[in-house]
Amino acid sequence: MYHRSETGLNSWAGTAAKLVVLLILFAWMFRPELAVVIATAKHSSEWVHALIVPVMIVLLAYHRRAALAERVSRGSLWGFVLIAAGLALYAAATWPFSYGYVRDAAMIPVLAGIVLVVCGWRGLGLSLPMLLLCALAIPLGARIYARLIIRPETYTIAAVAKVLDMLPGVGAAVEGVDIFFNSTSRSGVVALGQSNRGAQLLMACAVVGVFVVFSRIRTFRRLVFAAFLTIPVILLCNFSRLLSWGLLQIYVVADPTSVLPRCVSTVISLFLSYILFVLAASAEIHLFSDVDQGTVIHGKKHA
Repeated sequence: MYHRSETGLNSWAGTAAKLVVLLILFAWMFRPELAVVIATAKHSSEWVHALIVPVMIVLLAYHRRAALAERVSRGSLWGFVLIAAGLALYAAATWPFSYGYVRDAAMIPVLAGIVLVVCGWRGLGLSLPMLLLCALAIPLGARIYARLIIRPETYTIAAVAKVLDMLPGVGAAVEGVDIFFNSTSRSGVVALGQSNRGAQLLMACAVVGVFVVFSRIRTFRRLVFAAFLTIPVILLCNFSRLLSWGLLQIYVVADPTSVLPRCVSTVISLFLSYILFVLAASAEIHLFSDVDQGTVIHGKKHA
């Protein structure tokens, strides 16, 4: 028994060593792209969550350590196919035309290929949440994100203006992407600025959701249920961000250039996203509880 456990420990240590070496080579090869991600996260509050993603990945790996130790196999040669596909995508996005985001996104299939080569298919399956976190940490280009978000963000701003307009003694209307208001004590503008300003926080909310949902290993149907709630939760959190921003601007801070409403509303939105994803994960446990032996009907168990 002792010999078997020692052999398993040596095998796991060898697998971890291979993975570390390949990840170091990966970081060296993609160092320009990783430097851009880090620089963007440092200088943009809307992508700062990319700096937290490595910590989240380590925590997820720690939570899944027992399953990883059991399911990691000798690896699969199909991983080299994923690595080659990622490198081909990187090359195609570099010459003759340069597509920054596509080139950055090419890191994900290369990472998946490395995991598959070292850990096998089961190890790759357990690593998918970590790979998803990596994908969500890659900054989108301003044009790409504007095309994706401009319409839903416009609807959200209009909905926030209607809610503010229903407050006692407050009138609010949308002009462009800003909300102008008049109240009994003051009048001014909720200067939201560009239509996608702050909307990148949708990615941060998604990162929070992935971390909460995958903090434990769940069945496929539970994951489907959580995924079904992801978009409504993220949109609701974005709505709460703009609404709290407007409330602070109307009742607390008169200066439209003040960063306080935006910072406070950001914290409120992210905290709300965490709470909602925790509640969603808890709710799906009750809705989709696994019954190993029969079904309980009217207090009786039926096989």
